[in-house]
Amino acid sequence: MNAVSAGRPRFRATIEYDGSRFAGWQIQPAGRTVQGTVEAALARLFAGATRVAAAGRTDTGVHATAQEILLGAPPRWEADELRRALGAVLPEDVRVVTIGPAAPEFHPRFSATGRRYEYYVARGPDGTSPLRAGRVWRLGGEPDTETLRRVSALLLGAGDFAALSRSGQPERGTGCTVERAEWLVTPAGDLRFVVVADRFLHRMVRYLVAVMLDVATGRRAPDEVRALLAGGDGVRPPRPAPPDGLYLTGVRYRDGWNRAPGVPGLWPLRGRADAPPRAAP
Repeated sequence: MNAVSAGRPRFRATIEYDGSRFAGWQIQPAGRTVQGTVEAALARLFAGATRVAAAGRTDTGVHATAQEILLGAPPRWEADELRRALGAVLPEDVRVVTIGPAAPEFHPRFSATGRRYEYYVARGPDGTSPLRAGRVWRLGGEPDTETLRRVSALLLGAGDFAALSRSGQPERGTGCTVERAEWLVTPAGDLRFVVVADRFLHRMVRYLVAVMLDVATGRRAPDEVRALLAGGDGVRPPRPAPPDGLYLTGVRYRDGWNRAPGVPGLWPLRGRADAPPRAAP
C-alpha cells in the first residue's frame, strides 16, 4: 500500500532514532532497518501493510533527531491518537517527536529546501570512554580548532562534491550548495560540525569531516581540500569518518525547519520540539 494513496488521511511526522543497531533507513533484504521497523509498527496499528516515505536515507550506524516521514492512515485515526499508539509499539531506539496532517502536495523529500547534519567528535581525557561508543567519533587526538574553522569556510557556496562522496544521483549530478559549515566546541568539550546544504551526496558529510580533521591534525595541507573541491587529479581522497558521530538534525520546508538544531545529551536543543508540524502550504 502506498503511503500517499488517494482517499486516506495523510500525516507527516518527525521521528528520531539511534542508528547504532540499524542497517540504515531503507528496507533491505537482510538486516534491521528504521523504515522496516516503522512500517512494521504501523502494520500492527492499521492491521495491514503501510509504506512510508522519508526526507532521505541514512546509512548504517547514522542517527537522526529530525527524520521527516509521510504516511497514509485509515480514516478513523487522528494525529494525537496516532502519536500515542505509535509510541507504544515502536522499540526504544525509535521515537515520534511530532505528528500532524500533511497537505496534499507535501512530500518529505521533494518538498525539502535544505537539510542540516551535525557531526560530533570526542576529545580530551574522556573522549575514548567506552560509555560514549556509538554516539561520537572517539578520535583520541587534539585537532586544531582554528584550522578546522578556516578549512570549513572552503566548503561554502555552490560546488562539485564528487571527490568528497561515495556516489551521487546520476540524474541530478554531484553539485551541492552549502549554506553553513561551522565547527563549534560543546559544553562537554567535544567538537561539533554543523553543515546545511540544499542536498547531500552519499556519505558526503563523513568525507568532509574526515578530510577536515586530516588537515587539522597535520596529515594534509589545506590546498588538498581545494583540489578535492576542484576535482583535481592525483589528490588522495580521504576515508570517510565513522557513522557513530553523524546525526540528521533538521529538514527545512517552506514553513521552516522541522526541528531545532542539537542532539540530546550532546548539544542542547533550542526551541520547541513538542508542537505538531504545520501542514505544508
